[in-house]
Amino acid sequence: MVAPRGDRKLFVTGRSEGSRVQEPDPRTVARARQGDLGAFEDLVRAYQADVFRFAWHLTRDRTMAEDVTQDAFLRVYRFFGTYRGDSRFSSWLFRIARNCAMDAMRRQRSHVARHERERPPVGYWTDPIARAELDAALAAVSDDHREPFLLIEVFGLSYQEAADVLGVRVGTVKSRMHRARAALCRALADDEEEEAQ
Repeated sequence: MVAPRGDRKLFVTGRSEGSRVQEPDPRTVARARQGDLGAFEDLVRAYQADVFRFAWHLTRDRTMAEDVTQDAFLRVYRFFGTYRGDSRFSSWLFRIARNCAMDAMRRQRSHVARHERERPPVGYWTDPIARAELDAALAAVSDDHREPFLLIEVFGLSYQEAADVLGVRVGTVKSRMHRARAALCRALADDEEEEAQ
């Protein structure tokens, strides 16, 4: 995703604008479903960074995001037999990761008061100023609006795929995307006004 910021652009990931999360070779998925550990490891290597980034944006906590990523892949391994192939593998995986993140955040809320959040991993975005600006802008967006924004703009899922991951209708995703974009624009504009003063 590229967001204009004056004459400068913010790059969220190494992917080009509108690029999608690559789907694995169907033969790799089939082998992994049959218990081929090497094929499953290939899937983990291919998706680990994307799942971690998604988990970090949901939890805003590096340690929790690492735990969520690990838990998501454990659940994928354990329940691979339930994957029917009706949806893209990445949609199924992101839905599992989202559920793991929601479970982890519920556990955290019930056991511990919120702690100050860590920064995302070094090199997450290429420009540290842009990273800070976008991180602050994303923090201003509610979870309900941030999730579809990340799935569509950062990870390249379609509206239908994001709806499948989030368990809502496509119209709801479109509405949330509109509101997320508006909130991001307001947050970035407010940041520019503060800098100008």
